This record gives sequence, C-alpha cells and structure tokens, in this order.
Amino acid sequence: MIEMRKHTHKSLSTKLCLNILFVVVVIFSLSLGFLYWQSRNIIREEAIDEATHVLDNTALRVKGYMVEVETATRNILWLVNLHQHDQDSLLKCTHRIVANHPNTNGCSITMEPDFYPGEKYGFSAYSVRLEKADSKGKDSVATVREADYDYYDKVWYKTPRQKRTACWVDPFDDYNDGTLSNPDLIASYCIPLFNRDEKFVGVISTDLSLKRLTETITAEHPYDNSYFMMLGADGHYCVHPDTTKLLKQTIFTGTDPREHTDIVALGYEMINGRTGHMEVNFDGKSHIVLYRPLEGTQWSVALVCPSNELLRGYNKLNYILLPLLIFGLLLLGMGCQRIVKHFIQPLGLLAAELRQIGHGDYEKPLPLSQRTDLIGQLQNSFCQMRRSISQHIHDAEKTKQETEQRTSELEQATLLARQASEQKTQFMQDMSHQIRTPLNVVQGFSQVLRDSNEMISGDEKHEIAETMYVQTNNLDYMVSKLLTASLIESQQAIATDDNVNCNELAREAFENAAGLMNHTATLHLDSHVGDELTVKTNRHHLLIVLTELLANALHFTKEGSVTMRIEATDDTVSFTIEDTGLGIPADKADFIFEKFTKIDMFSEGLGLGLFLCRRVIILLGGTLTYDPQYTKGSRFNVSLKR
Repeated sequence: MIEMRKHTHKSLSTKLCLNILFVVVVIFSLSLGFLYWQSRNIIREEAIDEATHVLDNTALRVKGYMVEVETATRNILWLVNLHQHDQDSLLKCTHRIVANHPNTNGCSITMEPDFYPGEKYGFSAYSVRLEKADSKGKDSVATVREADYDYYDKVWYKTPRQKRTACWVDPFDDYNDGTLSNPDLIASYCIPLFNRDEKFVGVISTDLSLKRLTETITAEHPYDNSYFMMLGADGHYCVHPDTTKLLKQTIFTGTDPREHTDIVALGYEMINGRTGHMEVNFDGKSHIVLYRPLEGTQWSVALVCPSNELLRGYNKLNYILLPLLIFGLLLLGMGCQRIVKHFIQPLGLLAAELRQIGHGDYEKPLPLSQRTDLIGQLQNSFCQMRRSISQHIHDAEKTKQETEQRTSELEQATLLARQASEQKTQFMQDMSHQIRTPLNVVQGFSQVLRDSNEMISGDEKHEIAETMYVQTNNLDYMVSKLLTASLIESQQAIATDDNVNCNELAREAFENAAGLMNHTATLHLDSHVGDELTVKTNRHHLLIVLTELLANALHFTKEGSVTMRIEATDDTVSFTIEDTGLGIPADKADFIFEKFTKIDMFSEGLGLGLFLCRRVIILLGGTLTYDPQYTKGSRFNVSLKR
C-alpha cells in the first residue's frame, strides 16, 4: 500500500487520471447551480438599474425646468432690487419673467404692507400666463396689480420670510375667486427681498405649474402598469395617477403602521431625502419602488413598478435551463482540457523562462511547485536560480541609483552655494550703490553751499536743504532696514503690548512714506472702522511694515493712486494696500517674499523690504499675503488678530 501511494504520488499519468475524474464530478455538480443563481441575480440587478436610469432621467428633466425657473428669477433679482420703490417697474419685471420663459406659469413681486407709504394692504405685482389667448394661438401674459387681500399667511410668502433664503415651497392651490389667479396647482420658487439695511421688504415668487411637472414626470412609462409619484416635505402627494389624492392626502393617510410597515418605511425614506429602492405591497400586489430626492428641494420622486413587470426577465430564467445544462457540459469538457494543460504547464513555463533569460529578462517571477515529481523538482530549482540572479541585479541597480542620487544632491548643493554667493555679491553691489547715491547728493549740495553760499538765493537754499533732507532720510531708512534685518532674522518673538489706534497709525504711515520719496500718485485712506478701534500689537514694528508697503507702492506707481483700506471683523483687523502701478509679473509672484529678491535688478532698493515685512508680521502673530488676482497694479494684505 505504501509503495502504491508513492507510485501514485510520483506518477504523472496517474495524477492526471485521478484529478480529471475529481474535477469533472465537482464542476458538473456545481456549475449549473452557481450559474442559475448568478444569472438570476444579474437579471434582477439589470432590471433595477434600468428602472433607476429612467428615474434619474426623469429627475434630470424636472430639475431642468426648475433650474430654468430659478435662473429666470435670479437673473431679474438685481433689477427688482434696483427698482423696489417703482411699482410700474415691478409690474414689468413680473411680465418679463413670464413672457420670456415659457416654462414659467406666473410671477409675483409682493412687498411688505409698510413698504409704500399709505398702502394699507401692501403691494403685489402679478403676471400669469393665459394659454392660447391671443389671435395667433400663442400664450399671452396678463399683468396686474393684485387686489388688496391678506397674502402674508400664504405659504409662498411666509416660508421665504421665515427662512430668509431662496427656497421651493410645496405645491399649493392659490386660486382666488374674482381675481386674476392661476386655476392650476402650482409650485413656487421664492426669494426674499431685502433693502440696503438687510431688512426684509418682500418676496419675488415664480410659479411652475404642477400640471407641467406631472407631464414631465409621467412622460415615460418604462413598464406596463408602472407610474410615477412625487411627495412633498410632509409626505403629501404632489404627483400621483389618482388626482383626488393631490395635496389632500399623504402617503401615510389610511395606512395602518402595523400592517403596512413597508409603506410607512417608504414614506419616511422619501421625506428624509434618501435614495434607494424597496419592495412595497400596494393594494395587495407586490411592487418595487425606486425613489430619490429632487436636488434643491424637499421633494422626492418615485417610480412604482409591479414586481412581475419589472422582473419579467428574471422570471423567464426557468425556461433557459436546458441551454444552461448544455453549456455546463461544455464547461466540463473545457475544464478537463484545462486540467491536462495545467499538469504539463511547468514544462512550457520552463521553456519560456529560458527564452526570456536568454533575452536578458530576469524580473518575471515563476511560482514554486508543490509537486514532488521530477517536473516539480526541476521547476523549483529553476525558480531558486532565477531569484538569485534577480537579487544580484536588483542590488546592482540599487547601488547605481544611490550613487546617482548622491551625485544629484551634491550638484544641487553646489548650485545653491553658487546662487548664495551670487546673491551675496549682488546684495553688496546694490547696497553700495544705494548708499553711495544719497551720500553723493548730500556731499555735492553741501559743497555747493560751502563754496557758493552768497550766490544762492533763499528759495534755492531751501530746495537744496529739502533735497538733502530727503536723501538723508533715505540713507537713514536703508541703514535702519539693514539693522532691522540683522535683528529680526534671529529674533523669535516681538512684544505686542501696545494698544494701537488703527486709523492714527495709518495716517502716520502715509506721512512717513510720502517723506521718503517724491511721488505723483494720489494717496487715499479708505477706512471702514471707527477712530476708536485699536489693536493690541507692537506699534513701532507695525508702523515700519505699513510704511514699507506704502513706500513700495509709491515707488512703482508713476501715476494713479495708492490706497490703504482698513477693515475689521470680530477676530481680525486687516490693512490692504493696493496701487495702480506696474504690478508684479505672474512668474515672480512666488518669490517676492524671499531675501534679496528684486523684481527689477536695476531699480532702487536692497531686496529686503517684503522679506522683513512678512517676517515682522509673522512675529506679530499675523499674516502678510500678496493677491495675484488683482490686475490693476499690486495688492498686499496685512491681517492681525484683535
């Protein structure tokens, strides 16, 4: 027995016979059951996916009409806000919306009762579409001022008034006997109106006919006896084949929660804005209901399909068992063939591997064999040899990559050192030039005063003294900037114990910047805060930053204006400096805050100003940013915590 087991374990032919018999029995018993179960699931999923696609298309069509109404209302909103006090203009606005948008049914602009002096009941401009009312058979639009009536409790008025935001309200019956009104059920998109003081003054409401919604939703009938329904926010029927239920009944009306838990669950799923599908029993018949919310509203639309119609292909699967049986037998034959190929596969793999190694390919792995016969031993020995060769190649590649990486790092370090040296040289040249220029001016004018004092008039002396004063200020400012750079770069914090008046500090910064250089630009302070507003910071350093930013703006603004705008929130105070000068090129905007960086290498300056400004503001606990979206010049924003 032991000898027979050893022979069977090592004999290739015996293994082939035993494995083929085993696989044939297993595949024959499992293939039909698995395929039958899998096919039924696939057919069911495809049917539900198709119905979901129909429902999604319906929701998209409905959303298209709703977006048209929303867009039409929002596009006219600016004109309504502009002419709130002109009743004739409001009448024209409602007429324009209805006349220019055929999918709208009506529009009203209704104001608060105390908005117009002497108007006891308020004012309401209303336009409604009269179908096929003119001589050409086209829709016409009637526009009137509505008669006085109490419209403040209407859902289309009080809902946006309470929410203070645009919204869709559930469909409603707004028919008023004896007035120009719409006899159809309508759904309205409402936007509250406010005056400049953000006080509520009225509502603009654009109507979409529920009849039009129903036609859009029920345009497709993907299955026999299927239908669509739509629920409002509280579960009321807005669309349903039984029109007696519209707005009068909810999905829970007449439903016993103990007997119809599925209907109750469906209702809560829909009014809570969820998406999905479930099986529900309506009138004793099984239905599959697919539901989803309408974006931007509290409504939910559903496709109700009888289960036997939706799953018709699912139920027909029983009639194709015979073809599946034939297919299963064919599969058994193919399985047997694959088993034979599997047992001779190692020989083919070894031959293919030898060809790949001959072409220099050592990467593709070859799986180990669990067999103990000659082929298994050969395959495993070959795998071991290939792994060893591949490991040596990988080690060599890794060493090469590490060498290349270190070489690249050395090249980068060399480049950075060279750039630092060039920056240092450029900085020293700039500093020498910037200091030499005002010194030459002061020296020249002082020599003139010494040698030709009696020949110079008083006005000329005053002009010379003013020029020398400006140049000495510039020299002092540059030296101060260098000293500040040396202190700030190593400093970790700045004391912020000063209560600084924002407007006063801004005015002083304007005076300092104007004294540093001659300029032709107009200076403007646009403060949105009171003179009493203060911020707790370091007055000296904040003044330096604002002066530097204003001086830069004046330097690059040959004509136009330089504006500082001061704004405050509950948490921050911001100083925005913008000019109409040359601006900063987009390719250099990311580098302007780096040390020794200048936009124009031939312009005055040391390339330290913006670097110092940002460093100081960071130490003060704030931020300094550049706005690349501003295209009329340059705009910088300093933001500090209050």
